[in-house]
Amino acid sequence: MSFLEQQSKIDPQSQQRPWWNQPLIGNQSMTERITSLFKGFKKEDIPERALKSHSEALQTLHKLVKRAQPIDNEKYGNPEFVSFIKLKRAFAEGQEGYEHLDRYLQLLHAGIAAKNTFVTLERMEFKFYGSKQALLYDYVETLFQSNIQQAEFLANLHAKFSEIQPQLRTEEGKAVLQKYCHNLETITKHQFGFRLLRSFKHHKMTNYSMFNTVANIIDGLNRLDLHDLGILNTEVIAHYETFQRLGEILGMPEALINPKTFGRMLQYVALEEKYKTAYPKFQELVVLLEEWHKHFTVAQNLRNEYNPKQYKRVKEFGTSIPGVSLYNKYKVYFT
Repeated sequence: MSFLEQQSKIDPQSQQRPWWNQPLIGNQSMTERITSLFKGFKKEDIPERALKSHSEALQTLHKLVKRAQPIDNEKYGNPEFVSFIKLKRAFAEGQEGYEHLDRYLQLLHAGIAAKNTFVTLERMEFKFYGSKQALLYDYVETLFQSNIQQAEFLANLHAKFSEIQPQLRTEEGKAVLQKYCHNLETITKHQFGFRLLRSFKHHKMTNYSMFNTVANIIDGLNRLDLHDLGILNTEVIAHYETFQRLGEILGMPEALINPKTFGRMLQYVALEEKYKTAYPKFQELVVLLEEWHKHFTVAQNLRNEYNPKQYKRVKEFGTSIPGVSLYNKYKVYFT
């Protein structure tokens, strides 16, 4: 095909354009080619729905940080507190060396919490042992030896008390029996307390004050280095007879009744006592930071998806996300 024939096939409209806007080769002029090239590099607008979601996430993050900052406390970052949190996790998850210990820890907690009631029961059973009181004491013993369930035990206890109390001659005797029944009910209406008292009766142990002894040992641990399990093990060995009996009452298998196991349990209870005020506030902070991370992820994902290489820049996407440093400070607790 000759040059003249090629020219005849060019779009007639292009021949009507100015010379500088006519095609050099093909159907596109130089200006059309440049315009097309620039269109290929043109950045899109970020969708309104994405901007709205990002704005809502940032607003929520600001509110969460505002609530979290007053709770932030330097003690949450100290090594001992970190050890306490790790210890809680070890017991709860049954990590190596802590397998199945959580159930015994809960029983120990129940015993320490009810230690005064246990001691009161012990004193009453020894101090007030008239014939009528003995009827109730012996009946309680029989109930526990029969492996009775908690609800049935309480029902039978009330029935027997109502039968025996009118037979007592003095008001003092009636008041004593009433107090005994009340203390017994206080312990046994809780699942772990019921299990502990049943265990005492099964083992025919009458010295309920071992929980008081353990509580006193824990009180004295404040002066020791709670990081050092060797020191705690030494403390257990010094009172080992008490801890051996404690292991029996808690129903621990023989393989677990040793200074190392009790040292770990003492370490936990002592740290929990030390941080009993701080830990609930820390839990509140953790909940806020977990919620913070959800909204942070939304904002960060939107920024990554609508990045400035492909989309037009917006001021909001370039602002710093609030709370990053606060979250990073406690990141160790979330991993």
